[in-house]
Amino acid sequence: MNKNELTISNILFGIFAIGIVLYMCLTFKPIERTINNYYQISLGGERIGLIKSKDELYDLIDKEQTELKEKYNVSKIYPPSGLEVQSVKTYKTNLMTASEVYDDIKDLDPFTIEGYEVTVSTEDNGTTKFYVLNKDDLDKAVENTVTAFISKEEYQNYLDGKVKESDKDGTEVTDVYFGDNVTIKKTLISTENEIITNADDLSMYFLFGTTNLTQKYTVKSTDTIETIAEKNKLGVQDFLIANPDIAGENALLAVGQEVIVAPINPVAKIMVDSFETETQTIKYETKVVLDKTLNASEKYVKQKGSNGLSKVVYATQEANGVIMKSKFVSEEVINAAVDEIVVVGAKNVVYVGNNTYWAWPTVKPYRFSSMYGYRRDPITGKPSSMHRGVDIVGTPSDNIFAIQSGTVVASGYSGDMGNHVDIDHHNGYISIYMHLKSRIVKKGDQVEKGQLIGVMGSTGKSTGKHLHLAIRKNGHYMNPLEIYK
Repeated sequence: MNKNELTISNILFGIFAIGIVLYMCLTFKPIERTINNYYQISLGGERIGLIKSKDELYDLIDKEQTELKEKYNVSKIYPPSGLEVQSVKTYKTNLMTASEVYDDIKDLDPFTIEGYEVTVSTEDNGTTKFYVLNKDDLDKAVENTVTAFISKEEYQNYLDGKVKESDKDGTEVTDVYFGDNVTIKKTLISTENEIITNADDLSMYFLFGTTNLTQKYTVKSTDTIETIAEKNKLGVQDFLIANPDIAGENALLAVGQEVIVAPINPVAKIMVDSFETETQTIKYETKVVLDKTLNASEKYVKQKGSNGLSKVVYATQEANGVIMKSKFVSEEVINAAVDEIVVVGAKNVVYVGNNTYWAWPTVKPYRFSSMYGYRRDPITGKPSSMHRGVDIVGTPSDNIFAIQSGTVVASGYSGDMGNHVDIDHHNGYISIYMHLKSRIVKKGDQVEKGQLIGVMGSTGKSTGKHLHLAIRKNGHYMNPLEIYK
């Protein structure tokens, strides 16, 4: 290509390019960019998005506040803190709806309400938190929980500082307090949390660990309170606590009546310290006198026995109605018991021991901290525990005696029973003495009724010093008190 051809080519390309530019200028209009007035929504300094109308957002917030005020019956609900609505001028068009922004706000920082955060810390269950609106409801719930285990009169006398007359039977409450670490803090509560709004629901939560009791039972024609409790592995007292409208354990139930059989599972231990005064019967003892001038088949009552009366005072500590400690304080004998003397023929016989009557295993006076039957486990708090004996506390002496003559078939230690002694009485009965501090007899020893065999203690699975007395008859556990009838 020569120089002239190159020049013509360049000229033609230039003309073509100019034509393209002119065409574009004549054909296409310039893009117009509009500045818009929007609202930038931020929460805690973090941008959420742009909206067109702040009024729509405010309407949604106002509606939520109104609904929450009605729900909780309060005058003030606090919107999310750090909410900012800023007017901006921008070319941006990526708008959010007011509903979308509102949902994001609630997810990040819900509405709050003034109330109380209650934290319960226990060794067994860790930390539990729940929320209430009114301090009065909390105080009322504590009162309702306490009076599930003691009478309202006893609790009111405690609040009023009223002292019981010393010669009257009954309970004088000296202190009521939480046995667990409980903190109550006034704070703003998220409305996303479950908030307990009345004393009745809060009382239910204290006793059962929930406000929704779904475990119910419909009364049948053959049912009694005792049989219903047993069917559902509850103690009678637990049943009455779960059904406060039922007057007492002897109350009649209607066929078809619906009752609550939920297990009691208190959120916190309510401790009650008290002095308990009770008039006790001093049972007379039967003493056997051997008369070698009479035949073995002959016997007669030389002196008729009569029971006495005494006024006994104990210092007691209870946790949710379960006696943890009971200490003998004093005894005033009103009428002394008179021993019954029975003369038994012993002519031409060798008489060893007295197997006619059962002795009591402790020094008198005494009291029971737990009876035979289903009960709440004093350690776990679960109600499905079968208690196969009686617990005896509050004795002036800790000595433990054999209730009948026999052979020691076990004397040792186990995790649940602690130190224990088992005696075979060779008549189908075996007596078992648990939680001893120490054992005085060993396996194979022959013991007489009333012989010292150990010292009361709190070994093994035990919440405090007591004697657990159990009886097996022909291999099956029975109520130990049956042998004393």
